[in-house]
Amino acid sequence: MLWKFPIRVTVSVGSPVLSSQVGVVRSSHGTAGLQEGHITSSAPTIDTAPFHLDSLSNSTFTWKAALSLALASKLAYESDQSVKSTCLGSTRSWGFGSCEFIDVDDTQCFVALTPEIALVSFRGTESRGDWLRNINVPGRTRNYGVAHRGFLGGFQAVESRLRSALSGIGGRKLILTGHSLGGALATVMAAEWQEFMPASWVVTFGQPAVGRGSFRMFFMQHYSRKFFRFVNDDDVVPRVPPGYEHVGRLLHFDAQGLLKNGQSLPLIEQAFVESISNEAFEPGPAMLTYAEYQALQSQIGQEVVSVNRPLTESLARPQTEGLFPSVRDHSLDRYIDKIAAKSEL
Repeated sequence: MLWKFPIRVTVSVGSPVLSSQVGVVRSSHGTAGLQEGHITSSAPTIDTAPFHLDSLSNSTFTWKAALSLALASKLAYESDQSVKSTCLGSTRSWGFGSCEFIDVDDTQCFVALTPEIALVSFRGTESRGDWLRNINVPGRTRNYGVAHRGFLGGFQAVESRLRSALSGIGGRKLILTGHSLGGALATVMAAEWQEFMPASWVVTFGQPAVGRGSFRMFFMQHYSRKFFRFVNDDDVVPRVPPGYEHVGRLLHFDAQGLLKNGQSLPLIEQAFVESISNEAFEPGPAMLTYAEYQALQSQIGQEVVSVNRPLTESLARPQTEGLFPSVRDHSLDRYIDKIAAKSEL
């Protein structure tokens, strides 16, 4: 979906690449550090990182489940054929029984089913009509609060197809996930469908804020122990758009892959949810002011970014990093690397 507004900025963000283009250095503590300008092949990819289908069936959210959903978010950037081959293929298959790829008006996602779970993974930004240039748009009032009009419209483009794909799922556990824009779409779906098909888990990576008004209270009431929002270090995308608020349990990595704000996760995975279940929703890093957001747009607009470049190249350009060094932290590969390190403990 392309939203047109009178903003003189041209930018696009490429999808994460399957082969690692992010330099990774393991510390003595097993967490992931990042080394500028150094390329290695050690970062996990869809082909090398383990996808744990059984972790999605558990009642407890674990690091293995987080890694599996980060990989599913990455798979959403791939073609219809690649998605189905990975979910259903005879070799190295993730083990799903059925899979449908949905592509309507520049919004893409896939639905993968087993007898126990229904997974919906939304694709993040890929087209030249990049949402970062048009993100500062009016909200739309819904029965759960005010939702960002662009993100709501993106979900509504595929809603009828999703209803068809998920009809008759019975008592399956519904899991929603996505990176960047994909995380925003997963959040909107959780709100829109809460009354008739509530999600069991919503897990997002580097998503922008989606709502305001009573939106936050709605999620605290219905998804307080079901929504997990990952932020990597100084990732700038979770700090936009101005005037909107985040929902979900914040899990915020620092540069070394440790959790910020005194968060601590026990090594016993079964205690993961209980360790944070009584905490209030953390707002996380401060949202950009309108002036800061306009400065970011101006800096990004100094370069026209090719859609074929991976995200780690597209936003992490010298001019942009001069004002916001955090743009490279938005790479999904960096999220996957840090979560993979935790899942190995």
